[in-house]
Amino acid sequence: MKAVAVLALSLMALAACGKVEEQTSVAASSSNVNGIITNTKVLMTDYAMRAALGTNPNTAAYVTIKNGGDKPETLLSASCACAAKASLHEMTMTDGVMSMGEKTGGFEIKPGETLVLAPGGNHIMLEGLTERPAEGQTVNVTLTFDGAGPITLGMPVSNAPLAKTGTSEEHVH
Repeated sequence: MKAVAVLALSLMALAACGKVEEQTSVAASSSNVNGIITNTKVLMTDYAMRAALGTNPNTAAYVTIKNGGDKPETLLSASCACAAKASLHEMTMTDGVMSMGEKTGGFEIKPGETLVLAPGGNHIMLEGLTERPAEGQTVNVTLTFDGAGPITLGMPVSNAPLAKTGTSEEHVH
């Protein structure tokens, strides 16, 4: 009950700022009010998907995830109906050479910490596209966490995902 009251006050404070950012979600339960999925554990911002380019059979999706809980949370996997396979990818630097590979076991997010999946860094790889995400569309991507479970985000598709003009910011009042 207390969490519902805090959520309601937070939504009213965001509305007072003028516009509730559509790229911010707090998630763990199935409630969805004005595009904000509510949960007391995981805050997701700056989520987007890169549009399918040319004949490339793959694309990527991005999200920033903050663990607001008191226990570690692990992003285990991702899925999307638009791709035959979705996997978590990690970028690593070895002897000055950047490489990309699947992140087995997922990404652990400790309490109070933030995981950033962004262009040029760690990301969600969508392989074997069965649908071609296009600029301006919204595509559902489901993230599965060990504690919060599956959470589906409607990711805006862009040719330049998370460009400075298209990012959202967490508002604190």
